Amino acid sequence: MEMEATAGSFPAPQSSALRRIGRSLVAIAVRVAIAAVVISLALIAWIVRRGDLYTSASDINYWLGVAGGSLMVVLLIYPLRKRFRVLAVLGPLKHWFRFHIVAGIAGPVIVLFHSTFHVGSFNAAIALACMLLVVASGLVGRFIYRRIHHGLYGSRATAVEMQRALEQQVASLHGALSRLPVIEREISRFSALVSLPPQGRWQRSLHFASLGWKRYLVGRRVRRTIAGCDTRVGAGDTATNAHFHTLAQTIDDTLKAIQRTAQFSTYEKLFSLWHVVHIPFLFLLVVTAIVHVVAVHAY
Repeated sequence: MEMEATAGSFPAPQSSALRRIGRSLVAIAVRVAIAAVVISLALIAWIVRRGDLYTSASDINYWLGVAGGSLMVVLLIYPLRKRFRVLAVLGPLKHWFRFHIVAGIAGPVIVLFHSTFHVGSFNAAIALACMLLVVASGLVGRFIYRRIHHGLYGSRATAVEMQRALEQQVASLHGALSRLPVIEREISRFSALVSLPPQGRWQRSLHFASLGWKRYLVGRRVRRTIAGCDTRVGAGDTATNAHFHTLAQTIDDTLKAIQRTAQFSTYEKLFSLWHVVHIPFLFLLVVTAIVHVVAVHAY
């Protein structure tokens, strides 16, 4: 099957290419910074566990417990601010959400260093287990949250918005795909696949969980087709090759939009269910932490 492509078939790639490069550089810098922090914390944790920096009876350890516990108490302001309008004087909700995420990570990390990575008394073990349970629940909630919101701190998306965004994404490809029918069929096939989930609870669950992998396979086939076009055009035609790379990125974004639209309603249900589970875990953590603090000061 013959495939033709000209530079005029696709939008100018310069601005989108620069944006992609900028996003890639930022993502790499963030990952390097996170890796450096994690490695440093792991090294310090190993030293602390050996008792070379401080012991569980030292003043440093005591104030680490105070700092970590205080952070985990203050992070409760976010759910309170979210539910009671009278607390709007405390500031915008999005800022408290950011603080909730930061404190929800920093607080438990400090508490782990407070424990010197040893479990002493029974009540301390219960409090630590509850804290880790809440942290794990929070990570799951953050993952689901990003699937139904515009960015991490953005407003909640709706099914109508998702559908409109998807239609715009597909429309932007119409001119280019008319010259590449193989790719057009791949996208249409994937769109039909995700829009018709199978019958049965387990089959639907498997279908939902496997959409990412199926999207990856479609994307790989699309990239191979575009690579074939690249080869036929030749290395000397830099402008057309750049258009092909822009097309590949746009198609990848479209496949992600199709997947996100198909999974949106399920993630909304999971987020509602997550709230039912996470809030009791949070209050259980508060109770066990209070018991631990009382026990430490009483005995």
